[in-house]
Amino acid sequence: MCYSVTSSLKTTLISLFAIIYLLFSKIPYFQWIAILLIGWCSMQFAELLIWMTNPKKCNFWNKLITLTLIPLALMLQPLGSLYGSLYVTSWNKSSSFRKNFIIFYTFFIVSIVSFSQYHNITTSCSIITPRGHLSWTTSPYRKYILIDYLLYFIWGFIILLPIVFFWKKYFLVILLLLTIPFFAFIYGLYNDGKPSIWCYYTSYASIASIFLLFLHQTKIYRIIK
Repeated sequence: MCYSVTSSLKTTLISLFAIIYLLFSKIPYFQWIAILLIGWCSMQFAELLIWMTNPKKCNFWNKLITLTLIPLALMLQPLGSLYGSLYVTSWNKSSSFRKNFIIFYTFFIVSIVSFSQYHNITTSCSIITPRGHLSWTTSPYRKYILIDYLLYFIWGFIILLPIVFFWKKYFLVILLLLTIPFFAFIYGLYNDGKPSIWCYYTSYASIASIFLLFLHQTKIYRIIK
């Protein structure tokens, strides 16, 4: 996946189906996962558009998407995890700590993504790596160093932080949702397009969420009781 227009389109459609299925379930915790997936999977839609620009060349549309939709998708990855929780506990019913956390966390995410993407722009276009993935941050020929791997895991933790704080019950759901895609996250460590490998994670997360909701609705296994 993530090697072409076709693969990105398939990933986007799988995620879109999962999001619609979960939202219409009317089950708050599954609706939370739906918003979480919107945040996680928006990157695949952005990459689909980039593939359509023929990223072998740096043109206007490639630059526009790389400098606008890519940073927006990065912001949505952790913010989807955060704002989806409002399906479980609305803003009006939130504690002062929770409200302050939402405000601070939103400001924090917007700030760090904006800074990392714009303070030192090394490339204004997304380009294809030697292994056929998209690179929209630095040169695909640059060797990864220790700090790159560290940031990779820190970003994963930042994305999961709202879940750690606010997912209060039904831990089996979130455990199953995260465990299987975790292997895709690890796979990214050995690839030259680590950010783009996110498509593996979102695909597996979407399929896992569909499967979990199906088990619940068909009463094969009541995951949320």
